[in-house]
Amino acid sequence: MLDPSHHDPRARLLRLPSPALGVARGAYVYLPPEYAQAGRRFPALYLLRGHEREWVNPREDDSRGETTVIDVYERLRAADLIGPMILVMPGMSSDDNAVPGMLTDFRQPERAADAPGVGSGMFQRFFFADLIPAIDRSLRTIPAARAIAGFSLGGYMAVKAAALRPDLFVSVGVFDASIPYASDYGRAARPGDSIFAMPMFDPALGVPRDPAHLADQSPVVLLMRADPAAIRRIAWAVQYGPEHIEPWGSNFYRGEHLMRALRSLGVRNLAPVDAIPDGQHTWQVADRHIEQTLPIHWGALRAVLSVEC
Repeated sequence: MLDPSHHDPRARLLRLPSPALGVARGAYVYLPPEYAQAGRRFPALYLLRGHEREWVNPREDDSRGETTVIDVYERLRAADLIGPMILVMPGMSSDDNAVPGMLTDFRQPERAADAPGVGSGMFQRFFFADLIPAIDRSLRTIPAARAIAGFSLGGYMAVKAAALRPDLFVSVGVFDASIPYASDYGRAARPGDSIFAMPMFDPALGVPRDPAHLADQSPVVLLMRADPAAIRRIAWAVQYGPEHIEPWGSNFYRGEHLMRALRSLGVRNLAPVDAIPDGQHTWQVADRHIEQTLPIHWGALRAVLSVEC
């Protein structure tokens, strides 16, 4: 069993009170060496998955080889491929990682009443109304220079966040996201989708599932509702595993579904390749995705910084 306390010592844990949830939530943050310079502000990249430890746990799975996303970041810094930024890795699940938050205001939070760290279950409100403002107050961020990325369900949440509030993010990175399929030209969710059917989502989605609520939680439906010009202003870097290891080794078809929606909105994928040929659904490949796409995030952030300056 993985040790949930094992994390990269270069990251520090913040405990942030959440009025929306009624409980405190955790977020690991990594500050670049330049943060020691008093008064200087930095762009921020939010990294989503589930528990706050996952991006900074070198033993999150056996593939990782005792490294974390911070090693990826520091290698790219050493190669002068990116500049200084703050990494923010918030907890978006219960404290035991058993109940996913889904960046959703829970339909039936009472189903997770015994899960530590869920509180009211208002995870969408927590993310936008509590977390982002708290990070901007607590750290010397540049609010106009904010990026977001996620792996698996974290990719689902990253796309959902950008679709709901495209004004908040300059770039979005997605690796092998758990994207539910949409139907009716992106106007409705598929109630029978195997992702939406998972029992662990019962608190967030409710039982029985309500089609209107599912549509409100569907990243593709939300993208199709959004202002296309606002979605196009974002730099998108989407990757997923290959077709030949579907359905247990990758989310290839779900990734293709997301890309079709983005292309219909006029979005060009800036990632070097859509389907990674050996892209297993593992942390080793998730970190590799970050290595390939962090310079894309930096390019979008730097463009904002040049305007701000």
